[in-house]
Amino acid sequence: MLSRPEMPPNGQLNGWGRLIGLVGVPGAISLYLVWWVTSWLGAKIDRIIQLLEQIARALRVAGP
Repeated sequence: MLSRPEMPPNGQLNGWGRLIGLVGVPGAISLYLVWWVTSWLGAKIDRIIQLLEQIARALRVAGP
């Protein structure tokens, strides 16, 4: 006979359980994908900004 899993005291769930209960599994997956894409783009944008700053410094040093 299978037993029911133990619930936390007072039936409270942790943050992940609340999130999935609020938006459902498809919503949780979509939120994760949005987070993943934005973090990936953020790294690319940071690299582009670094390169632009290096170009600007080089032009300032070489300029009149």
